[in-house]
Amino acid sequence: MLIITEGYPIKFIQTHPVKDNSCHLKSYVFKFFSTNLKLHYIVRAEYHKYDFFAIKFYAKKDRGSDRKYFNILNKGDVANILVTCAKVIPLILQKFPNASFGFIGSRTIDINSNKIESYTNNQRYRIYKHHLPQLIGLETFQHISYQTASSYGLINKNIEDISKHESLIKAMIINTYNDILEID
Repeated sequence: MLIITEGYPIKFIQTHPVKDNSCHLKSYVFKFFSTNLKLHYIVRAEYHKYDFFAIKFYAKKDRGSDRKYFNILNKGDVANILVTCAKVIPLILQKFPNASFGFIGSRTIDINSNKIESYTNNQRYRIYKHHLPQLIGLETFQHISYQTASSYGLINKNIEDISKHESLIKAMIINTYNDILEID
């Protein structure tokens, strides 16, 4: 499926400092409104060592939930939401021209349908893997897929040694996020 939507307007809100002595240094917070779902969304670009940003998003109504990244709405607005989240990338590149990015496909936990998805090769990961090359293109980033961790990486091609940079980012992510599965 080819994505032809333009997504929604996105607005920068603020930065949040992180003071936990990890490689996660601060978060850039954005918001948008899904006119199809009538829901506000929050997009977090979590800035880490090595100019790496983890892109995360959730419906604002779920902000207090431990499951905010796992909830599934089944409302059919995936393309608009993904396109809007991807709009953060050029905004970040203005300030960090060597930035690399990552998306982790959170597994679905849907208590209404009693569905708990596997961590590996989950639905959100498959959406990222299929659509991010189209949305982002191949000129600026080396696209790297990690099926076992349901993760998708965009390593900036401005980096001299992409393979070494990818290894540094992988090690940093594993050390920063103890709950992430091993990245192959």
